[in-house]
Amino acid sequence: MAQLPMVVQNLRSLFIDLVRNLDEKDFANMTPDEVKKASRNHRIKRYKIICFSGITILLWRDRAALLNKLYQYNHTAAYICNIYFTFALVSMLLGVIASSFPDTAPCSMAVSWNGTLQVFLFMIASFHLDIMEFYTNVLHLMISFVFTSTLFSVYWLFCARDPVGHLVKAGHHE
Repeated sequence: MAQLPMVVQNLRSLFIDLVRNLDEKDFANMTPDEVKKASRNHRIKRYKIICFSGITILLWRDRAALLNKLYQYNHTAAYICNIYFTFALVSMLLGVIASSFPDTAPCSMAVSWNGTLQVFLFMIASFHLDIMEFYTNVLHLMISFVFTSTLFSVYWLFCARDPVGHLVKAGHHE
């Protein structure tokens, strides 16, 4: 029973770490290399939490029902979707592993980044499979999925940046 307050405290600190952003006062007494390492560690923690959430969603959802619905319309699409769900799960698991051991895992930031991307792409795919009955044709569903996934991936690749990146660059110019 004495461990219950410790569990509650750990959950509280996890939630605070999730919602807390790094800001300039956190970096006041740090060298530029320390700022870069602190921001990297903060980003890795967020990737880890997102990957854990994605694994939970992927395992919690009734994928068989989603795939059966798709299988009634197009066998090949259901097969490809099943392969993608497996790839997404493996990517998310690798993202959790890489973000758990960022100093020893090779390419930990890239692997965590990919796992997090797969979480969002899986959510887009599940959403499209959930609303499949509203499409007149399965081809429209696939086009909509590819279009929204491509838009999100382009944004994720080129526009989503670390919010403290400008602080690291500013530290190098001083």
